[in-house]
Amino acid sequence: MGEFKYCYNCMETHDPNASVCPYCGYDEYTPYNPMYIAPGTILHDRYLVGVLLSYNGEGATYIGYDQVISCKVLIREYMPINLCTRVKDKATISVNYNNLAKYKAFMAEYTELNKSLARLRGNTNINPTLDMFAENNTTYTVFEYIESVRLLDFLKDNAGELTWEQVSKLFPPLFTTVGILHNAGIIHRAISPETIYINEKGDLKLSGFCISAVRTANAGLEYELFKGYAAPEQYSASSSSHQGSWTDVYSLCALLYRMLTGCMPTDSRSRLENDDLCEPRMLNGNIPPHISRVIMEGMNLSGRDRIQTITELVTKLFEQPEQMRNLYPVDDYAYNNGGNDDYYDQQDNYDQQGYDDGYYDDGYDDGYNEDDDKYHYEKVNTIDRVKVPIIIAILLFAILMIIAVVILNMFSSDDDEDLTFTYSSVADNIVEGTTESTTETTTEDGDSVMFDLIGKYYESTKEKYADYFNLEAIYEYNDEYEAGQIFEQSVQAGESFNTGDTITVKVSKGKSVATIPEYSGLTISQYEAELQKAGISEYSLISQTSASSGTPNTVLQLQVDGVQVNPGDTFDNTAGNKLIVYYLSKDAVITTTAAPTEAPTEAPTEAPTEAPTEAPTEAPTEAPTEAPTEAEDSQSGEEETEPEYG
Repeated sequence: MGEFKYCYNCMETHDPNASVCPYCGYDEYTPYNPMYIAPGTILHDRYLVGVLLSYNGEGATYIGYDQVISCKVLIREYMPINLCTRVKDKATISVNYNNLAKYKAFMAEYTELNKSLARLRGNTNINPTLDMFAENNTTYTVFEYIESVRLLDFLKDNAGELTWEQVSKLFPPLFTTVGILHNAGIIHRAISPETIYINEKGDLKLSGFCISAVRTANAGLEYELFKGYAAPEQYSASSSSHQGSWTDVYSLCALLYRMLTGCMPTDSRSRLENDDLCEPRMLNGNIPPHISRVIMEGMNLSGRDRIQTITELVTKLFEQPEQMRNLYPVDDYAYNNGGNDDYYDQQDNYDQQGYDDGYYDDGYDDGYNEDDDKYHYEKVNTIDRVKVPIIIAILLFAILMIIAVVILNMFSSDDDEDLTFTYSSVADNIVEGTTESTTETTTEDGDSVMFDLIGKYYESTKEKYADYFNLEAIYEYNDEYEAGQIFEQSVQAGESFNTGDTITVKVSKGKSVATIPEYSGLTISQYEAELQKAGISEYSLISQTSASSGTPNTVLQLQVDGVQVNPGDTFDNTAGNKLIVYYLSKDAVITTTAAPTEAPTEAPTEAPTEAPTEAPTEAPTEAPTEAPTEAEDSQSGEEETEPEYG
């Protein structure tokens, strides 16, 4: 990096001798989560990975730097945490065989989703996809880094809420974008103040795209739902809980609820048990009545009874009811009334009759009582009468035109030549060819490109990539690689091969020369682990069932070719000899008895003290009668052994 280095947190350059960034205060020695990529890692020989920004059940997002065009980027890594793990101190992802099928299926969906988003890169309300590539046994997507703030933070800086006038100017491009996504077959499922960003120009940027399993409870991945904004059908993975465009309608209406009232709506799962959600206008009287009721209709707990499409939602929001266009009170028009409750008390008794009478009982057709004689009408000229329908027609026409352009682009780019990124079917992408629609042949000689196998463990690699090629091993000693690691491959990384080919690799048997480890204080299983750790592969364990001394389950002696060797000696794995490890089995018998060791200590102490006092008095008279007793039997036994030890 020359005379400067990058801060892994803000990606600004600074003095290479400084460990703390002068711009953001980030310390380069800050610990990182080892489950995710280490800051400073280079991906695709191009992208510098910075700190982890966020993660969920689908993967992780990092700040990054594109060293080719010199700009900040966002790097998204597919890594479903409950299906895989990361190899220690490496960027490579390891997948358990039992999870392989799920890992492949979800990766294919992830790839298709991001390719579809890339086709919509011309939409300014979606964060553009710049690149996508396969590496480290997974897939990465690179997005443009946009200076912006979350809509949630924007609301906090604006008293927590916006007026309908502000929202009606801010949201139409977002409505259009969501409609385009739906026509492209993409359901977002996570529209919320946390997944929408706003830049300095006031443009909204929709982010947070994930595969469906992350946005649906119990669908195979660790799910992430946004409380208050997730539709009720997202809390169930059953076939009866259908999701579609109406799912995003719920989220959009919940977002409008939050924007206009300053309050997060009640979570849909809680509403299923006790629906106590207040109509927006009950929290903010400045909200136009028909806007309040459209929001409630869009948040209907029944997906079938909810507003179904974005076009329908836009029509209902921006088309004023006939009564609202013609109806004027004595003092002022309803929209400029500022939510005066007296006005509604006089007109339709809205507050006294309550929400149910206005929304449910009246069927939402008009929302007003039929007794309109108490209201004064003002004749509306022709221009005012047609102004709103014209605006709506223009907005809908714009949506249809954008959709048409998108569809034309999709049909005119069958080979994906219009994509700004290139995605190749690199063999370390574990998805089978990443499906035909996502595979590009990068070479003329084969249908796949070999990746780097050097340093990977043979057994796990063979199992992991069995669908792509057959792996055959030649075992040799190697002082640089641990036993079981691949150190040479017949097809080099970057070269082409055909699916099903046999790839030959050389696998390390361990070091050619090793030092015999110490065995004192170790069980036989512990010592075997030490032998393997030391790099001694040529050894045999021979158990002994008896010995004159020693401890069961420990090593007795080491030999090589019949000659005793000791810990610290050198062992040559290539010499053709084996290190013989003799050890005592767990139930081994120690042949030496305990009697010789105890007799010398007891004989001098007990025998001399008792013999002089008892022998003269008791022996002649009592011996015949007491001899059979056990006490004197044992005493006589001890006396018999005394002379033997002097």
